[in-house]
Amino acid sequence: MRPIAAAALAGLVAVPAVAQDDDPVAAKDPEAVEIVNSAMAYLRDHDSVAVDWFVSFDEVVDGREKLTFLRSGTNLLVRGQGVYAYAEMGEKTREYRYDGTTLSIVDPVANAYAQTLLNGSFENMVDKVRAEYDLHLPIWSVLSRSFDGYYTDAAEQVAYVGWTRVAGEGAHHIALSNYDSDWQVWISDDADAPRLLMMVGTDPYSQGWPQYRAYFQNWDFAPEVPEGIFQFVPDENADRMSWPRVLPGQED
Repeated sequence: MRPIAAAALAGLVAVPAVAQDDDPVAAKDPEAVEIVNSAMAYLRDHDSVAVDWFVSFDEVVDGREKLTFLRSGTNLLVRGQGVYAYAEMGEKTREYRYDGTTLSIVDPVANAYAQTLLNGSFENMVDKVRAEYDLHLPIWSVLSRSFDGYYTDAAEQVAYVGWTRVAGEGAHHIALSNYDSDWQVWISDDADAPRLLMMVGTDPYSQGWPQYRAYFQNWDFAPEVPEGIFQFVPDENADRMSWPRVLPGQED
């Protein structure tokens, strides 16, 4: 998942428009801001996180046809130890494994992989591969502590739309927007566990207003961590592939 400004995460398409207000403070409902920030802080405060996710996103073809594509997977993060992510889209599957020193991208079906050496925290790793290789790990911005407070800070308007249900669970529905993007979030109304349940984004400046939708379920903040899950050890038949992108001057 990319940051809001880049991915236009969320949309006000199907909800009441956020009222225009020359006062930027008044344009942000304090209750809505507190709910969003509490959800992000809840994620930040946990050292171990596992979650299943499902994403649908639109692409506009030839300026008029809007096609929707699907992607799903699961993530396991233990801060200070590593991250494992599995993603599937159609016939393609990928595994991402990071143990604090090495990032591996694996195609388990083709028994192929690419690796690069990276040292540091989860946040340092995702920032580096994003900046240098234009690579985005699945839902990385949701799990990264670098984004704590980012969502409401980036918004110029924040509105509490109302209480609703998501898959039978009570949820707060909140709409946010700025000059470049609009987005919505649904957050569990459990005050002790304000989990992020859904995000929807709309790009208002592209033909057809393509949307990006992310759904989260099975949050686990005390997950079992299989031994060796963050390392990839290829077998003798595995094919090593080139890294997705190499910057000028960094070629071997």
